[in-house]
Amino acid sequence: MTRGLHLDGLCDVADAIGSGAPRERALEILKDSRTGAMGAIAVSCQMILKAGSLAGIVKYGGWQYLIIAPCLSRWSLNCLSSLSHYAREKEGLGSPFCGKETRSSLLLAALTAISSAWFLLEVKGLYLFAVSILLALFSSRFFLRIFGGVTGDCLGAHLEITETIILMAGAYLCR
Repeated sequence: MTRGLHLDGLCDVADAIGSGAPRERALEILKDSRTGAMGAIAVSCQMILKAGSLAGIVKYGGWQYLIIAPCLSRWSLNCLSSLSHYAREKEGLGSPFCGKETRSSLLLAALTAISSAWFLLEVKGLYLFAVSILLALFSSRFFLRIFGGVTGDCLGAHLEITETIILMAGAYLCR
């Protein structure tokens, strides 16, 4: 359904960061449809961590984490989008999702995410909610420093990394 856009974003961001190139060249690398070595390594590691986390969650019966991880990763994406501006001058796939204009949906998204976190996991859910906010804050500052803002690839990479971290935390917490 998503045509792997989020994983593609993770690949592209890893390639751009791994290149060590200046900002303009890094933004060009983000646009490149080819996957380099750093992108392949990043996605391989991410898939291994996600598969291991899912195995642990299933083993210990932590079904709640299978629901809360996608919920909180998308909430965190909403936070990142509202905290950031688009890195390029020209519009791209991620530009409609960035900037102050997206803040109108932030409250509704927060209520949905925090309610889900509390309903499914109570205090543990609130901790994971806080982690998702911290990851958005970190990502916003990081992408601003590296790329001058975010792109659609940055959003996809953030979503994948946040979901994986929450799944890893879930595998640990449900033991």
